[in-house]
Amino acid sequence: MFIAYQNQGGIEYARLAESYRENGKIKKRLGDNLGRVLDKKRGIYQSRARGVFTFDLASNTYGAPPPDFGVAVRRKNGKEKLLVDFGDAFLVDALFEKFGLHVAINAIGYGNQDSVRALLMYYILEKRSNNHALTWFEGSYARFLYPKANLSSQSISRMLAAIGEEGTMRAFFKEYLKLLGEHVRDAANILIDSTGLPNSIRFPLTAVSNHNGEISEEVRLIYVVQQGSRLPIYMRYVPGNVVDNSTLITTMKELKAIGVNTKFAILDAGYVTEEVIEHLLDGHISFITRCPTNRTIYKKALAAALPTLEVAENLAVDEAGRLFNNRQVYVKCVSLPWGEPDSQGDARQIYAYVGKDKAMQEQERKHAVSRITHNGSRLDKQRLHDLVQEGGVFVLLSSRKIRADLILSHYYIRQEIEQVFDISKNYASLLPLNVESEAAFRGHLLMTFISTVLLQMLQSEIRNSDFSLDRILMSMRTLKAKVFTSSVRSTSYLVSSSAKSTS
Repeated sequence: MFIAYQNQGGIEYARLAESYRENGKIKKRLGDNLGRVLDKKRGIYQSRARGVFTFDLASNTYGAPPPDFGVAVRRKNGKEKLLVDFGDAFLVDALFEKFGLHVAINAIGYGNQDSVRALLMYYILEKRSNNHALTWFEGSYARFLYPKANLSSQSISRMLAAIGEEGTMRAFFKEYLKLLGEHVRDAANILIDSTGLPNSIRFPLTAVSNHNGEISEEVRLIYVVQQGSRLPIYMRYVPGNVVDNSTLITTMKELKAIGVNTKFAILDAGYVTEEVIEHLLDGHISFITRCPTNRTIYKKALAAALPTLEVAENLAVDEAGRLFNNRQVYVKCVSLPWGEPDSQGDARQIYAYVGKDKAMQEQERKHAVSRITHNGSRLDKQRLHDLVQEGGVFVLLSSRKIRADLILSHYYIRQEIEQVFDISKNYASLLPLNVESEAAFRGHLLMTFISTVLLQMLQSEIRNSDFSLDRILMSMRTLKAKVFTSSVRSTSYLVSSSAKSTS
C-alpha cells in the first residue's frame, strides 16, 4: 500500500492506493481518500469526513493532529468575509460550561436561550448600555455561538421583563443553589450588605435615600455572599428610603424560604438594632457586626474595656505571632448582658470586642487638634482628652466568644462583599441603570447577578496568579477570527469548521 498524490488547481490531495498484478500487468487499486495534504512530512491531512487528522502508513492508523499544528487557510479565490472579536466571547462561553452555570441559565426558561446567553455575554464583556448590544453582537464571535439570538433594543426590553418575573427568578435560584452544594444550603457562613443604585427612573422603587449622610435618589440592592468563596448566594432590592436594619429580618426569612439555613453571619453596622439582634439570637444564628457609636451598648463596652485596653496581652497578632496586617491594634473582649433577665434572674450575654487601632488614633488625634484649636479660642482640655482617648476605637459585637486576637480577621472578611459589589458595578454592567419598568429592572438585576457569579468564579481561579480580570478580558479580546463562507477561523488556530457566515 502507498499514498498517491494529485495536484488540482494548485492544491495537493492524497488517497491510499495499492499495486497488484493481473495477467502479468501491474495495476493500481485506489483506497480511502485522505483529502487535502496539509503537511506531507508529518502525514497531516484534512477531509470533510474526518476534519484534520494524521495517517500513519506503516501501521495503517488514523490519529489526531499534534497540538502544535495550526491550519493555514489557503483557498482558491478564498476571501474572508468578516473579521470578528473572538477570544473574549470564546472564553466566556467556555466558562459557562466549565463552571456549570449553563444548567441554572437554562432554568430561566426563556424561549430563546441564544438571546439570554448572548445578552449575558454582553453584560460581562461590555460596559455600554443595552442600546449598543446589537452592534456589539454583529462584530463578535457570539453571533456564531448563538445564531438565533435577537439583541435588538425592543427584544432586550421584552426579554428582561420576562426574565424578571418572580417564578423565573425562583427557578433560577433553585438550580443555582444546587450548583453551590449542600454545605451552602445547610450551614451557610454568609456576609450581608447593601449598596445604592443611583437612578432617576420613575417607578416606585426609586426613593430619596440618606445613607451614611449621603443624599441621593436610588434603589438599595442587598447581596448575600458566601464567606470564603465570595460567591453571591442571593439578592434582594428595596426602595432607597428603606433603612438597612428593617430589611435584615426579611432577608433572613427569604434565605430560609429558598433553602439556605444560615449558621454564621457577618453584618454591616447599619443592621444593628435590638430587634435584629433578638431575631438572630432567637434563631441561633451566630454573628459579628460593628456596633454604631450611638448605641447604648457601645458606651457600656467602652466603659468596661477602655481603661485597661492598652496592655501587652491585648495586642492583636496573627497565627504566626506577627502584628495583624502590620498594624498595632489592641483588642479586649467584655461580656455584657442582653435583654431582660429570665425568671431566674439570668440574662443572655453578648460579647463586645473593644479595639483601638493606634495608626488610626494618630490620624484622628491630628484631626481633632486641628478642629478644636483652629480658631484660637480657649482650649477645652477635657473634650480634647476624650476625643484623643476614643480615637481609633471601634466595637465589634458577637453572639459567641472568639479569641480576641482572631476577631479582626473574622470581621475584616466583610471586605469580601465590597469586592463583589465592585465586580458587579465595574465589570457586570450593574450601573448605570437603563430600564423602563420595574419588571425589566428585576430582569436586569438577575442578569448582573449571573454575570457577577461567573466573574467571581474566574477571579477565584486566577487569585494566586499574576493576572487580573481586566488583563485577561483585554488579552482575549485581541484574538480575532476570520469568517469565510463556511468556516470561522481564529487568526492563531482553528476554532470551528461548521459555523456559517451570515454576511
